[in-house]
Amino acid sequence: MFQSETYRFKPSLSLFLLTFLLILLFVGLGVWQLNRAKDKQALMNLYDQHQRDQPIVLKQDNHDVLEMRYRKVIVTGEYDTRHQILLDNQVLEGQAGYFVLTPLQIEGTDVLVLVNRGWIPVGEDRSMRPRLDVLQKRVRITGTIEKFPAVGLTLKDAEVPSGEWPAVVQVIDSRYLAGLFGYNVLPYQVLLDATAGEGYLRAWRPAVLFPERHRAYALQWFAFALTLAILFVWRSFEARNGA
Repeated sequence: MFQSETYRFKPSLSLFLLTFLLILLFVGLGVWQLNRAKDKQALMNLYDQHQRDQPIVLKQDNHDVLEMRYRKVIVTGEYDTRHQILLDNQVLEGQAGYFVLTPLQIEGTDVLVLVNRGWIPVGEDRSMRPRLDVLQKRVRITGTIEKFPAVGLTLKDAEVPSGEWPAVVQVIDSRYLAGLFGYNVLPYQVLLDATAGEGYLRAWRPAVLFPERHRAYALQWFAFALTLAILFVWRSFEARNGA
């Protein structure tokens, strides 16, 4: 026990244990955020690297999503304009909308890839489906491979398209769509290049939180731990009798 002529350090055991556990928690959360920042930085580096690479021709055998993510690709095939999909709950600048995903059968294969042709607003009446025109069905397009958008909570039958086409879905399940279409469906989407024709609003960017944000969160947790330690020390000093 530290003491001086006027004060002595006499920490409470229960307060010490509580403070110790909270400091461990805060430090652990800070380290977790740093690890998240490291992972996001790796994704950003992968995006930059793949965007600098020359586009590759998308075939039915190069379909590993982890290997293919962010790669620029060239796809030749034919759009299935009868079975276009409206991916719901896509908010842009506070406005509700859809992503328009059009199946494209890759030339010479029985494989479909969903081409994300961009974002459109829902409109005033959700019961009215937007008109999704495609003037040229047989195409050669360029785009970027990306995972399908994820949702925090998946409701029952969220992957089931509505009864009419273009169909509205909440999430994309490539295996379910494969059974529905009778074709193999690749487990990722192609984001149509912003300069390509027959698309909608496209402002593609990596769907990850920037590493700097995670580092800022980590700094906050470490600051909480330091502040708690200082408060514990301050609270544990008491004046000696007669001081």
